[in-house]
Amino acid sequence: MRNPSPLPESLRGRSFTLAEQRAAGVSDSRAWTKDLRVASRGVRVPWGKVQELSHTARLLTGISPGTVCCGPTAAILWRCPLPFELERQPLVHLLRWDGGNRPVRKGVVGRRVPLKAADRGTIDGIPITSAARTWLELAALLPLDDLVAAADYFICCQSRSFGANRAALCSLTDLRRQVKENPGIRGRRNARLALELARVGADSVPETKLRLAICRHGLPEPELRFVVQDSTGWELAWPDLAFPRYKVAVNYDGSHHLTATQKESDIRRDESIAAIGWTSVTITARHVKAWGFDGVVRRVRDALGRGGWSSEA
Repeated sequence: MRNPSPLPESLRGRSFTLAEQRAAGVSDSRAWTKDLRVASRGVRVPWGKVQELSHTARLLTGISPGTVCCGPTAAILWRCPLPFELERQPLVHLLRWDGGNRPVRKGVVGRRVPLKAADRGTIDGIPITSAARTWLELAALLPLDDLVAAADYFICCQSRSFGANRAALCSLTDLRRQVKENPGIRGRRNARLALELARVGADSVPETKLRLAICRHGLPEPELRFVVQDSTGWELAWPDLAFPRYKVAVNYDGSHHLTATQKESDIRRDESIAAIGWTSVTITARHVKAWGFDGVVRRVRDALGRGGWSSEA
C-alpha cells in the first residue's frame, strides 16, 4: 500500500475538520488514509499527535454552533485545579445553550441547558461558561474539600509587595447567585456547603485543604492575606495562614521551595518573624503524604498551644 501523500503545512501535526481539509485543496479521500484517525464526526487527527485541549475545544465549538465548553473542560481552560482523574479524562464537555439539539459526537459529553448571556464568555476565542457557572457545574463532580478549593481559586485576589498579584475571576457573591438562581441543578447542596467554607486569599489547593483540616479539628480559623510587620511597619512575611493573636504563621511549601535560593529566603523569613516573637510552622508535601492534612494539624495545634491557645477557652 502506498504511503499517504504529505498534508499541507497548515494541517500538519494537528487535528482539523473536513471543511479545513477541503479549503486547503486536499481531496476528500485523504481523510480516510491510515495516518489519520477519526477523532469525531468530521474531525481528523494524525496518529500519535497529542492535541492541546484549547485547540480541540476551539475546533469542536467551531463546528457545533450554539455550544460552549462546560464542566471539567471549562474548568481546565480557566486553569482551575482539579483532581488528577478528572483533569486527565479525555472527553470534551459541551453545552448547547441556544435551544438546539444536544451535541452528540465521538469524544464529546453533550448537554442542552439554556444559559443567560452573563453565564457565557470566551477564553482565547473559545466559547466557555463563565467562571461562576463553571464552578457551579463542578459541584456534582467534586468532593466537598476539592469544591471549596475550586471556589477559593476562582475568588482569589492578591495584592502584595512581592510576586505576581492576582485578580479574582469572579466574586463570592457571583457564586452565591449561581446557587440561588439554579435550584434544580445537581450538586446544589454540595455547593451550598462549599460556599460556607470558601475564603478569599488561598493561593493553592493544599493551602485550602490545610485550612479546612485546621477548622475541622476545632482550632481557631486562620487569617488569609495577613502581613507580619515589625514595630516600624516593615513587612516581614506573608504567611499562607496566620494566627495573629497567638503569633503563629503557617506555610505550605510546595516544590518551588526546594531550590537553594528559595530555601535561603524561607530561612530569612522565619528568622525575621522569630525575632519579634512569632512561631513559624512549615508543612510540606512530604508531611501531607505521610500523615494527611488531618495528621499535620497536630503541629499547628502544638504551636498554638505554645502561643497561649487552649481548647478549653
